[in-house]
Amino acid sequence: MAENIMIDKVIGESGASNSNATSQSQSVQSKAKKQRKKRSVAWEYFDQIIDPEGNQKGVCKHCKREYFADSKDNGTKSLLTHMAKCLKMPLDVAKSQSKLGFNPIPGGNKGDVVVVPWKFDQEQCRKALCRMVIVDELPFSFVGKEGFMNFMKIAQPFFRIPSRRTEIIQ
Repeated sequence: MAENIMIDKVIGESGASNSNATSQSQSVQSKAKKQRKKRSVAWEYFDQIIDPEGNQKGVCKHCKREYFADSKDNGTKSLLTHMAKCLKMPLDVAKSQSKLGFNPIPGGNKGDVVVVPWKFDQEQCRKALCRMVIVDELPFSFVGKEGFMNFMKIAQPFFRIPSRRTEIIQ
């Protein structure tokens, strides 16, 4: 609407134009065209949509889940929380650096190791954790306890621990 308003040049008694009125119309038009820059990191991983009810939402680019994300009512906290839990979200690992693992040499002396390339696989770790819970007859809540979570932060910080209510996604 603001861009349809035209303010004519006002000429005073002295014959000079009123530049204030012209500058006001230009600022109204520029405000209508400019949108605020998105400052949250979440918008790199989410698309912004407006649903039929007029609610502003963010849709995950990886798993397509929707979250309310109106800057005045909701903010981006739910988007940032989802980013930490999304199983389809790629890990931010420096691509230029390779990871190395150390395997013992079969038949070698104690402490002899060979350096091998290593790649973290979230799915293999999740399956191994499931197998451990089943074989050792542990309760599903075991993975949510503080001791296990602290151990995993040290042993494998890249591993996203599933909750006991996690569904199997295939």
